[in-house]
Amino acid sequence: MKKNYTFLLLIVSIVVFFSSCSSSAYFYSPSNATSVPYHAIPLQSDSLKGATYASGIFNVGGANQDWRDCVFGFQGRIHRSNNFGNFQTFYGANISVGSYHIAEFYDVDHVNYYPYDTTVYHNYAENTFYGSYGFNGGINVVVPTRHGGEWRAIGIETSLQKEFGNYYTFRKNLGDSSATVIFRKNVTGTVGLYTDIIAKSRHGAEFGYKMSWGFMLNPESDYSHIYSKNSINPVAYFSNTFHFTKEKVTGFVQINLSNSYAGNIQFGVNYKLGKK
Repeated sequence: MKKNYTFLLLIVSIVVFFSSCSSSAYFYSPSNATSVPYHAIPLQSDSLKGATYASGIFNVGGANQDWRDCVFGFQGRIHRSNNFGNFQTFYGANISVGSYHIAEFYDVDHVNYYPYDTTVYHNYAENTFYGSYGFNGGINVVVPTRHGGEWRAIGIETSLQKEFGNYYTFRKNLGDSSATVIFRKNVTGTVGLYTDIIAKSRHGAEFGYKMSWGFMLNPESDYSHIYSKNSINPVAYFSNTFHFTKEKVTGFVQINLSNSYAGNIQFGVNYKLGKK
């Protein structure tokens, strides 16, 4: 009987060990890969010193390990763009709302693997609401190209967002050992670099591609985690944007990826306000 009990303990230990390797949970801010969508700027060849835009953006994607949590959201934005010779700027405000579906998961205390020491956390599936409001801004160096197009050769973009909703409450109240990494705060800041090349057709339509890379500015102390602090790399994002402009309307599709176990696709429209 004692041998059977020892064998059973061994089997359970092995199962718990391997299940712990595949049951990690990462709860970051929903703004990680959605806070810097495309902001339209008039071409230098349009001879406009500035323009104001209103935007509507829908995003859908996944988060957490294996992208098992579904995330949907909508953003309303307004921004101003300016041309200053070889420089261009944009700046504006936004509000975002969305749904974050937390998938059911088990997590295991990663410190001890003996059955009598191990703690298993069972989190049930839950639909949560999230929202945020904040500011975006950027500046770039622009180089004219053929036929009225241009290359925004190098730019800097930044975002500051404050989160609200019960997804933030869920993260704030989650025990330190019940998930691998938990972002505890509701304010996020990002800074990044981008390049954007735009071609202009004979009929006045504009076609462009933008690529950007950036990271969050939040310090290590804003996170709780099971492993050592070295396990959290700077939370970064990488995005590819394809955009098209005809007269006052700029439509875009943006694919965002983050090393914080998040990815999404954004569909948006920037509409230029005013007569010109």
